[in-house]
Amino acid sequence: MTALVWYRNDLRVRDHGPLAAALAGGGTVRALWLFCEQQWDEHDVAPLRRWYMLESLRELGRSLAELGVSLDLLECGDFASAPKVLDEHVGRHGVHRVHCNREYPLNEMRRDWAVAATLEQRGVSLAWHDDGMLVSPEALRTVQGKPYTVFTPYRRSWDRQLDAGPLQLPGTPSPAGDPVSFQGEARIDSALEGLEVSTTARGIWSPGEAAALERLDRFVDEHLRDYAHCRDLPELDATSRLSPALSAGTLSPGRCYRLARQCADSEPAMAEGARAWIGELAWRDFYRQIMVHFPRLARGEPFREEGNFLHWSHNDELFDAWCRGQTGFPLVDAAMRQLNETGWMHNRLRMLVAMFLTKHLFIHWGRGERYFMSRLIDGDFASNNGGWLWSASLGTDAVPYFRVFNPVRQSQRFDSRGAFIRRYVPELRELDDRNIHTPWKAPLLAPDYPSPLVELAGVRDRVSAAFREARQRAERERRR
Repeated sequence: MTALVWYRNDLRVRDHGPLAAALAGGGTVRALWLFCEQQWDEHDVAPLRRWYMLESLRELGRSLAELGVSLDLLECGDFASAPKVLDEHVGRHGVHRVHCNREYPLNEMRRDWAVAATLEQRGVSLAWHDDGMLVSPEALRTVQGKPYTVFTPYRRSWDRQLDAGPLQLPGTPSPAGDPVSFQGEARIDSALEGLEVSTTARGIWSPGEAAALERLDRFVDEHLRDYAHCRDLPELDATSRLSPALSAGTLSPGRCYRLARQCADSEPAMAEGARAWIGELAWRDFYRQIMVHFPRLARGEPFREEGNFLHWSHNDELFDAWCRGQTGFPLVDAAMRQLNETGWMHNRLRMLVAMFLTKHLFIHWGRGERYFMSRLIDGDFASNNGGWLWSASLGTDAVPYFRVFNPVRQSQRFDSRGAFIRRYVPELRELDDRNIHTPWKAPLLAPDYPSPLVELAGVRDRVSAAFREARQRAERERRR
């Protein structure tokens, strides 16, 4: 009897439910990865993220080989081809059961439903696991039996669920047999050849499970204690920067939660920071269960219906300036340049630049969402979509439409000395700590820096008026 572990965005051997279940069943265990590069293109997957995934896949293949598990790499093209490719592979190797982790965006769920239906005709079962979340998306409901759409009550229910018993993790698997050789190195090298990824970006990130575990331990030792107080300051390396590992699955959210919870329970000085970081894991789960219950979001629709009636700007010049970090607002530009240079952006700044695009420039949130996906090493669809809709005031738990981040005040508050700005906007390095936030007031000191794209005065009033009109139009449409 042969069990097959179908890997997707869960590229690890530790804390991996599908692998543990397959090994526990006895018999032969094989693993599988499908190359769906056309689907990557369709989903705007960033070259840097592809590089991270492929190098992590290489490490996974070697790690599985040491456990006596062969990892097969198959050409698939896109998700529509997955049922046929898997069916043929299952038949070729006499597989009786396939194990995989659930994925929550609509395209991925449709792929998996189609695969399950195809395998069922062969008499092969598809066993689902939920390692991608700490709490299954179906586990939590309101007292009315509906899915949560506001984070705070979801978080309370989420905490109660996890408090009910200790989190069980599969841990490190035992070998299935003698070591084997990994045959996929050449295919991975071929996929890497066509990627345009800067050496600077490659030098920042370390793919693979071993590097993720090391970074987790380092973060807990060095930064978890002060995380709650320092996480909003982009000049500091105070966040975990584990989002690439979590999105690629080289690290399990369960291991992160358990370690943070142990720190919170055993060391009072670390409790505040640990709880704040656990809150970020809760947000991650929250957006995933939103994707499951409201699949229309995966089709580019806003959660709040007034989003369909807003008159967005289609100014390509403004959008291009935002993409390049040439808006004339230093912290916005520094954040966008950080994204373009490193493939990552500080979370506070993600909210700032998203709100700037959707409210100051009034450009559709979907354009920013796609641009982020095309650059982010941690491009996770559910989290990225949730963050953009929140910032645009069109999501489930959205910021009120009349709340608009002032880029100057955000800059003065979270980068008061201008250290982060100077790192990514060299044109402003000679300005003092006061003028660096408003360089247009000292234009002779920064002749190469652009003037602001928009006036800050009146933005909130314009946004509020646009949302009121959109709500009225939505209401008229409902009455028809």
